[in-house]
Amino acid sequence: MNVEVESLPNCIASMRVELPPDRVTKEWNEIVEGFRQYARIPGFRPGKAPQNVVEAKFRKEIQEELTKKLVSKTTREAIRDKGLKVLSVSSVENVEFTAEKSLRFTATLVTSPEFELPDYKGIPVRVPSDDVTEEEIDQTIDGLRERHATFSDVTGRPLEMGDFAVIDYSTTLDGKPLLEAEPKAPKMLGGGQDFWIKLEEATFLKGFSERLVGQSLQEGREFDLPVPEEGSVAELAGKQLHFQVTLKAIKKMELPAANDEFADHVVKGTTLETLREKIKEQLAHEKTHKIEASKHNQIIEFLVSRVDFELPQSYVKDETRRIMSEIVHQNQLRGVSEEVLRSNQKEIVSTASRNAKDRLKANFILTRIAEKEGIEVDAPELRERIHVMAHQYRVSEQKMRADLEKNGLLGQVREDVLIGKVLDFLTSNARVEAGAV
Repeated sequence: MNVEVESLPNCIASMRVELPPDRVTKEWNEIVEGFRQYARIPGFRPGKAPQNVVEAKFRKEIQEELTKKLVSKTTREAIRDKGLKVLSVSSVENVEFTAEKSLRFTATLVTSPEFELPDYKGIPVRVPSDDVTEEEIDQTIDGLRERHATFSDVTGRPLEMGDFAVIDYSTTLDGKPLLEAEPKAPKMLGGGQDFWIKLEEATFLKGFSERLVGQSLQEGREFDLPVPEEGSVAELAGKQLHFQVTLKAIKKMELPAANDEFADHVVKGTTLETLREKIKEQLAHEKTHKIEASKHNQIIEFLVSRVDFELPQSYVKDETRRIMSEIVHQNQLRGVSEEVLRSNQKEIVSTASRNAKDRLKANFILTRIAEKEGIEVDAPELRERIHVMAHQYRVSEQKMRADLEKNGLLGQVREDVLIGKVLDFLTSNARVEAGAV
């Protein structure tokens, strides 16, 4: 077997293969014998027809089976013999049986990127303290108190900063209703009735709360407010919005006292002291999780910044589509409309493409480290991940595995487990430094 490999840009290789006549003839004869055993040919009992008769009747079918068998088999052999790291076979073309009965074809291969691994042991990572402070516990308690707060009406005075206001409001831009003048504007800015707002500096739109200070019940106010250049819809940045606001009620938040009664209301049978202990345990768990995630992110950033190589474009496109789907799904869950998503399509594609390249680059590096360190995923580890996924989706483990296999995603799950193991290995070998990230 003669094999020639030509490396092309973007992790593509063209592999030309030629099989000698004796190999082709041997495989041909075996296939013909198979047809001969089972074919029904008039005038002959099964298995008794001469080879030339079988060949004449089934030449097209024999050649198709021969091509399929030889191309698949010899492509794998050629890849192994040449020591190529192949991700996938993109196409097989120019299949030709020569007059000398040899077989030639060209396979286009998507190959794994070539690069040198950087030093990956002793990667410096900075981690904050995992101690849970009394202040953090107090803040969590205060958050719980706000969730269980009651509200009372305030009368006899106008609005003050810190109050909750219940308002009706409408918004215009250049004399037109905002959502008519600019359909891409957030619906919340367009107007509302019985809208609750807490008067704070950063609430709703910068400067909005300050314009309401001193407003009395049932009083109507009109004012212009510029949209900040940063952190807003690009089409609105710097433009003047005109608001009409009627104050319908002033509400005061009344927090429950932080005592045993409150603790029992939050978690039945709990005292304030035991509630604080539970909160401390929960915060400690959350901090540990965040610190481990931070270590992983720092390790990935370290490795990606120290290696540069081409990526297979077909993989970049597939990963970009996958991330785009994730972005769209997440925005839909947040209530973002199809119209807004379409208007931001270019930004979504750009973000997805950039993230796809970073994610693929990191995965190639981490997979190469796994090969070097002999890190693998065994059957129990894969089963455990599938068990966790089945629990998350509330289906049986058997159904979860069957669905993954049906959709060709089992390999992706295995890779995710492998990447996690490599990151744990790198974390255990990292140089941890105390301090804020």
